[in-house]
Amino acid sequence: MMKTKSLLRLPALLNRRARRILGRFRRSQSGVAAVEFALMIPAMMAVWVGMVIATDALTADKKVTLLARTLADMTTQMIAVSQSDMDSIFGATESVLWPHPSDQLGMRVTAIDIDGNGVAFIDWSVVPSNSAMRGSFSPLARCGKYTDLPAGLKVPRTSIILSEVTMVYKASAATQIVDEMFKTSGGTMPLGDSLYMRPRQSAKVEYNPPPGATCAGYVN
Repeated sequence: MMKTKSLLRLPALLNRRARRILGRFRRSQSGVAAVEFALMIPAMMAVWVGMVIATDALTADKKVTLLARTLADMTTQMIAVSQSDMDSIFGATESVLWPHPSDQLGMRVTAIDIDGNGVAFIDWSVVPSNSAMRGSFSPLARCGKYTDLPAGLKVPRTSIILSEVTMVYKASAATQIVDEMFKTSGGTMPLGDSLYMRPRQSAKVEYNPPPGATCAGYVN
């Protein structure tokens, strides 16, 4: 008889215990921090990834500028250059970009002569023999007038070297994280810089073999 009464009271006891457990669960604050942290993870990751990409892109941009300066600096220290000389310079300056990949790099060096009337002409222009370092560049036509030279550099009867560098920047690790999190394709950003520099060992940097006769229209 006693066992039967106990069995009859069992559902009520279980119901009261369930209500007590549910009440404790509603009043509990122990999981709030975990829930808040879980909600904040996407925003925190987005900020972190953005900072990594921005820092990496700024570093790559500075390296492109440094590469353009190094390219002009090494060329203007020469008295005469050939294609093989320029290929050596192109190959040496490429290492400036490390650790950024140079597979989407472009370089070009151009010698510009300014005649007696202050008109700029292309004397010679070269790109790397290695097509992987040319980018979209091709040599500028000799004797063509160069109209982009700043007015302050148009000193009659002088010569100047122009170095040009382009690179397609693509973030590495951070882009992979973004791709995995948001299933988007990693973006690219074109970078580039150019620099004019005067020859330092002679009046001009000659090209070997000489490119040809004096340009038509050139005024000594």
